[in-house]
Amino acid sequence: MNQKLAVSTAALAATVLTSSASANVMTYGDSAFDLFDNGLGNLDIVGAAASYESGVLSFAVTTRGFSDWTKYMIFVDLAPGVGTTSNAWNRPIDLGTNEIDFFLGSWVSQPSDNTQLWAWAGGWFPFGVGSNLVNASTNTVYWSLAVNMEPGESFRFDVATSGGGNDPGVDHLSNAGLATDGWGSPSHAGEFLTFTYVPAPGALVLLGLAGFLGRPRQRA
Repeated sequence: MNQKLAVSTAALAATVLTSSASANVMTYGDSAFDLFDNGLGNLDIVGAAASYESGVLSFAVTTRGFSDWTKYMIFVDLAPGVGTTSNAWNRPIDLGTNEIDFFLGSWVSQPSDNTQLWAWAGGWFPFGVGSNLVNASTNTVYWSLAVNMEPGESFRFDVATSGGGNDPGVDHLSNAGLATDGWGSPSHAGEFLTFTYVPAPGALVLLGLAGFLGRPRQRA
């Protein structure tokens, strides 16, 4: 994969919900009510989606509730065997044996310039700044990344939600159980998810985020 990955400076438009026939869309479900405090619905991931089309990689993350203090982290392993088990925000997060070489950190309490991309090269280096798109009515946040992928290429990733300061990942897409037992305890990722670019012919593909509750988890 071309490692010249950057956050798009223009937020993904609402039409991300409808991708053309050439788009490759994969959806991933997560358990609901699997937090140490289930009153934190804005941190409870219920599903995510990733799609790729014409040089644009899109992520969408849906939570059970929504609040503008939520922080989002996406951990990406583009090159197996090259990376780190740390994260660019230095959060207390245990990635296990998963290594990452790119990290996306994002928040929704400001309207723009709210997404950072970091690359690992023996240390974390800032790689780009962009913006997310929020649909509070569906509890969904979207990101658009410029990246080149060839058919059949894949990468591994995880998504976590968090609060401010030195908080852990309160919920991890990769972990169907309890990721952490409290604000003061590190969180634990599970086996990373996999996205593979397989161009799909046919009619329009809908990124249906509303039906994630109870959807089976998709792995490679």
